[in-house]
Amino acid sequence: MDASHLQGLIGEWTERLSRISEQDSMEVVGSKWTRKQILGHLIDSALNNYQRFIRLQQGNLVGFPGYDQEFWVAAGNYNHGSWINLVDFWRLFNLQIAALIEHIPSGCEENIWEGHDVNLGFLVQDYTHHLTRIS
Repeated sequence: MDASHLQGLIGEWTERLSRISEQDSMEVVGSKWTRKQILGHLIDSALNNYQRFIRLQQGNLVGFPGYDQEFWVAAGNYNHGSWINLVDFWRLFNLQIAALIEHIPSGCEENIWEGHDVNLGFLVQDYTHHLTRIS
């Protein structure tokens, strides 16, 4: 699996996100979340997917909890955090995910998340694609 694409996205988006002011990070984008909450959602996604990526290396995954994004974003209280701290956390944690992806043993990409009918290879690809939709 190719971690270099994820590393490139991290660099590109860290630069863009770092140019957003604290005040502008509180602006609602679309109709629902502030920029802080959107970045918080991406952090939550990273936290959930990191566990999936590790657990799926051990074999097929059964019974992993779902992700209620509205609850997680509210519970994360992202609007009360510092924008630059959120950007730093997002960047550093995604660099760790890239390191994890880079060292997934051959053959593990076929391990299935049962009940969701997707494999580790698809989840890694989908995770990277999800990051390209940052607005």
